[in-house]
Amino acid sequence: MNRKSVKPVNSKKANFKEAINHRTIKNLKKKEFTFNSGHEKNRELTEKLNRLVIEVDLDGKIIYASKKMLGKTGYTQDEINKGLKIDKIIVPQGKHKFKIDFNKLIRGEKLTWPVYEVRKKNGSTFASVVNPDYILNNEGEITGLRLIFTDISGVKKTEEELIESQERYRLLFENSLDGIYRTTLEGKYIDVNPALIKMLGYDSKEELLKIDIPTQLYLRQNDRPSPDKRDRIFETQLKRKDGSVITVEINSRVVRKDGKPVCYEGIVRDITRRKETEEKLKESYEKLKKTLNEIIYTLASIVEVRDPYTAGHQKRVAQMAVAIASEMGLNDDVVESIRVAALIHDIGKINLPASILTRPGRLSEIEYDMVKTHPRLSYDMLKRIDFSWPIADIVLQHHERINGSGYPQGLKDKDIRLEAKILAVADVVEAMASHRPYRPALGINKALEEINKGKGKLYDGEVVKACNRVVKNKKFKFDVDLRPYL
Repeated sequence: MNRKSVKPVNSKKANFKEAINHRTIKNLKKKEFTFNSGHEKNRELTEKLNRLVIEVDLDGKIIYASKKMLGKTGYTQDEINKGLKIDKIIVPQGKHKFKIDFNKLIRGEKLTWPVYEVRKKNGSTFASVVNPDYILNNEGEITGLRLIFTDISGVKKTEEELIESQERYRLLFENSLDGIYRTTLEGKYIDVNPALIKMLGYDSKEELLKIDIPTQLYLRQNDRPSPDKRDRIFETQLKRKDGSVITVEINSRVVRKDGKPVCYEGIVRDITRRKETEEKLKESYEKLKKTLNEIIYTLASIVEVRDPYTAGHQKRVAQMAVAIASEMGLNDDVVESIRVAALIHDIGKINLPASILTRPGRLSEIEYDMVKTHPRLSYDMLKRIDFSWPIADIVLQHHERINGSGYPQGLKDKDIRLEAKILAVADVVEAMASHRPYRPALGINKALEEINKGKGKLYDGEVVKACNRVVKNKKFKFDVDLRPYL
């Protein structure tokens, strides 16, 4: 065949037939196009490979669509047979681009694989990369185009989501009320958001990017953490541009590349007001705690005024109960609840007749039954007070015994609070070791014999063991004045 020059093609008017009729095989080979003859074999291979393929003639009519393409678009072979055209499956916005790309192809220009939005029969679309190829007859004449589609809707969706995510991040970065930053390891800002600029009192981003963070920002240069101390939340103090100091909470992390730190990034929150409020609350709490302790001490003293023979009993019981609880490894909050309960565990006795409390001899059965009401009386007095601990319940149970023989409820082991079990042992030991109107002091050793005898029956075994260790190994002694423990 003779080589012929190609007439320029008007992309707005040209159709497939006009453009291709000005081509020769040699012209096309010179431009390094791929030629396909025996397209029946290509169709067979297409079906085996399950590819998205459409063949069109020179008028743009679809003469073949692979089964996968039909399934993908929702069109039928009958619709193909009736003359469905290629522009039917290209969304309207892409038709002009399709014509331009086609004319470039006919002129022998190489194209980066174009992307079109393919419209399905139901109106939905999917993005697809199209790889065009020529269909030749036995004489080497171009009779149409083979278009191989690759669905990239998933990739496009991922790209769109990434762009959307980046946009959301940028909006979050710009509009966050907390400061957001990225710095070099050496201590220079790489990027900062408006909130951080305002927080630190600078006039512009450019101004803040110029400062040396360790020397100009941190109140104490050594407070700036190294990489091994990042990836955590820490509190520190920073200097603003005007020299004022703010307390901040920094959520910092190390950005690594190939396992090596390359920069820092994080979020800065100004907690100056919060820290000031916390300090005031702490001071207020200390005042309340002091007031509560004085009230508790006063309540403890009320019983002792009415019962001078047992003066100091509650305070000494508190001393021993705290020692036992500490020996058992209980946390400070539980130990404190035991201390408070012990100091006022007999407060209900103020409701009993003074003649019974101060009688030097043994009590009658009726009188003893009256004394046994004091845990319930104590409970009724304390239950309305919010101690932040179950003080009323502990006091109510301090005469219960694990075999159910105690009072006032006859509770057994698992139903008795541990704090009450500790208070019960401390109460018995103190009572036996101290003087009473009806007998002289029996001493600490007799008291230990009593609780060891009742271990596992009347008294909790672990509590008794801890009491023995406190007395024997730690040389426990009762103090006369327990004011330091308040």
